[in-house]
Amino acid sequence: MINIRLFIKWHRLCVLYGMRKILLTALVTIGMIGSSVAQLAIPGEIFAQNPSRFNGRKVTMKNIELVSTQNLNGSMVSPAPLSPMSGPINVGQIGPVAPNQTSSPCRPPRGFSKVDIFFKGEPDFKACFFMADAMKSQLDREMGGQNVEAQVTFRGDFRTGYNVTFYRLGM
Repeated sequence: MINIRLFIKWHRLCVLYGMRKILLTALVTIGMIGSSVAQLAIPGEIFAQNPSRFNGRKVTMKNIELVSTQNLNGSMVSPAPLSPMSGPINVGQIGPVAPNQTSSPCRPPRGFSKVDIFFKGEPDFKACFFMADAMKSQLDREMGGQNVEAQVTFRGDFRTGYNVTFYRLGM
């Protein structure tokens, strides 16, 4: 009788340990799948159609082109200066802002520079993308004054702009 009771206790312990092991394996698998979803690169046109859908999420985007802000001699390209003779200035639309419109000019935070992105699938889409100054100067050196296909990873909001944290050229 002692051996049967000992066997039953041992069997219950093994079943409990096995269930715990299966549960732990399932949780780790679900966690890995959840973290890999954030790593998928979405096409730029999907983002451009509904940017508010991605607010606050880390997004990797493909099917875009980074637009160079340097010409070949290395000087920065700047917009033409405004003067009273340049005609009327459109100050923007008053009222609610749609997610695919910018309500004001792109003003990156201090220590950040604007990044121009061309969406191949939605050429009219404009949004405010920016990255750290050091990262932007390295990007400009790598681009060599030409527009380049790329993948970018960013996080942000359509009202405040998107902080680019990673880029990969030639994708």
